[in-house]
Amino acid sequence: MQKKVRQTLALCVKGLIAAALLYWVLSGVHWRDYVQDRSDGKTYAVVGTTPSRAGEKLLRVERGSLWSSDIRERPVGDFAPMPATDRVIRPGFATSLARINVPLALVGVFGFGGALLLSAVRWRLLLRVQGIRLTFWEAVRLTFLGQFFHAIVPGTVGGDLVKAYYVAKHTPKKAAVLVSVFADRVVGLVGLALLAAGMLTVILAGGLVRDFGEVRLPVLCVLAVLVAVAGLLAFLISGRFRRALRLEKLYRRLPIAHHIAAAGDAAGLYVRRPRWLLAVLAITFAAHLCFVGFVALCGLSLSLPKPWYAYFVYVPLIYIIGAVPLTPGGVGWVENWYVKFFQSPALGPSTILVLALLARLVPILWGLPGALVAVTGARPPRAEAIEAELASEDKLAG
Repeated sequence: MQKKVRQTLALCVKGLIAAALLYWVLSGVHWRDYVQDRSDGKTYAVVGTTPSRAGEKLLRVERGSLWSSDIRERPVGDFAPMPATDRVIRPGFATSLARINVPLALVGVFGFGGALLLSAVRWRLLLRVQGIRLTFWEAVRLTFLGQFFHAIVPGTVGGDLVKAYYVAKHTPKKAAVLVSVFADRVVGLVGLALLAAGMLTVILAGGLVRDFGEVRLPVLCVLAVLVAVAGLLAFLISGRFRRALRLEKLYRRLPIAHHIAAAGDAAGLYVRRPRWLLAVLAITFAAHLCFVGFVALCGLSLSLPKPWYAYFVYVPLIYIIGAVPLTPGGVGWVENWYVKFFQSPALGPSTILVLALLARLVPILWGLPGALVAVTGARPPRAEAIEAELASEDKLAG
């Protein structure tokens, strides 16, 4: 009973954080086209344009709320143009969405599907190292099922947990299944960090940016992520590391500690087969290239003034940081980092929100085929029942 109360309280806190973050992001969004005052930097929604008697164009602008708005006519010269352009009117959310290049965005959508298929291949390979045979079709079906639970119903039964449950029902190697899912997630996280680090190296070595200050934030983020991932792996896998830092008690109190302990021997198989690990990393990079390419094509379809290499730095960082379970499904948390990394003087949060919305909706659409797997296959029990069954079978297998 106490566990359910804690889970409910945690979900409520995450929901409040998500609402606060969404409010912060949306507060800077202009749903209609807008202009920025030269003198004080205030923004006004554009209602329409009219020619003045002197021939100078006037803008009908509005500021205020629905119940207390103020509409005025002001000369175009009162407003600052967008950087590096002579355009005064800046696109709002509705205009940015209406101007999307649909064919280019569709190519990106299919790129995300390619990333899912490659993820299925990677997980199948990780299972094969553990001596668990899974057909390509079954791996694809379970990957889409996991995507369905991850994207459509976040916060109930995790997609990784469901995949592990279905495979564990057909093999005595319960710990090996769990460690394959854990390894799949860790390899994906490490692959994102290495992709961002590699692109930053190319940017700095190739002189693609003139001022280091332009990439100072992503460089610091990449270094922090790499150190954090290395420390987390050492904490979870190395008993010597935990004992040296006197963290063994903290480790034993983790809910997944018994899973990792039972899967210790299985994890050693990956270390003893470096060729398989290299193949897994190659597939991981291919999957990440498809995923980042999907977001980049969506950005290009919106005509965002960002170079192609920016996506291969910022997008991996967004989803590494977004993996922190601060809000249900990362709602608000991920959008916040899209605005943080992509916003510039020439690009406000209105258009960036369209990109973040596409990046959230497309995975949900690709998760819909997983609903067919959920309907046609055996219905999984509740999360607590899955965790209890896998835990008990782990102990028996150990």
